[in-house]
Amino acid sequence: MKKLFYLFILLGFVACNSGTKKHTEVAQPEQIVESTIDIGGLHCDACVTSVEKGVNSLSGIESVKVTLADSTAIVTYNASAVSIDEIEKSIEKRGYTIKAVN
Repeated sequence: MKKLFYLFILLGFVACNSGTKKHTEVAQPEQIVESTIDIGGLHCDACVTSVEKGVNSLSGIESVKVTLADSTAIVTYNASAVSIDEIEKSIEKRGYTIKAVN
C-alpha cells in the first residue's frame, strides 16, 4: 500500500512537470560588415601586428588586415556580435588613434 501511495505521488510530480516549456534562444542572423579604419600612430611592423592582434581578440571578427603604407585597417566583422565602437576601443587601448572610419 505504501508503494502504491509513493507511486501516485511520483506520477503527480511527473505530470505537473510535463507541461513546462523549454526556453530556446533565437540566434541573431549574421550581419557581415566591412569597414576601413584610418589609424594614427602606426610606425612599424610591430604596430601592425599589435593592432591586428587586438582586433582579432574580439568575438565576431571575421578578418582584419592592417596596412602600414597607408595606416589603415580593413576589418570584416559580424555587426550583430561586435560593434565598430568596440573595434575602435580595442585599437585605442593599444595606444593608437582613430582618424576616420569608412
